[in-house]
Amino acid sequence: MKRIILFFLLLTVTEVNGQSEFAATAFYTDFKKIYEDAQAGFVKYRGDKRKAEFEELATEYKVKLLLPLADSGKIVFPVSVNRPYVVYYFEPSRSRLKVDQRSTDLRDAVLSVFDQPLFSRTETIMINNHPYTNSLYFIDAAETRSAMAAFRMNIYFNEGKYYLAFEIRGKAQ
Repeated sequence: MKRIILFFLLLTVTEVNGQSEFAATAFYTDFKKIYEDAQAGFVKYRGDKRKAEFEELATEYKVKLLLPLADSGKIVFPVSVNRPYVVYYFEPSRSRLKVDQRSTDLRDAVLSVFDQPLFSRTETIMINNHPYTNSLYFIDAAETRSAMAAFRMNIYFNEGKYYLAFEIRGKAQ
């Protein structure tokens, strides 16, 4: 009996203290490539035009380079703000805790690869008894405009699952 308990305790400790899934050279390399392209106005990794959900608000393109572990992504050029961004979507989960941990690992990986400090502002609101979390990451500590964030991370609930979305904001062309 003691061996079984010891096994499960060891398994739990290993999972908790395991390395982040984003702590990989492939993630760091691709993140840097995408960030550089974002700062150039998405000229290198912008793919074919795709049908936008709200065409009057934004033009959307397929992204040619997905971040490792991302399920999908798109590049968005909003009509009202001349600041394009790429958004990546990660595997959803029924467990909010699992998605929270993944977002923490992603944030830590971004902080590791980004060569300067980031300042964050996080808001959580309840929508239909489920939390919606929006985190903005700024390069300038004094910046307050949401559109000027360098990165944005969202955790939201939809159809029984929690989702994680991550944006890398670019500069105007």
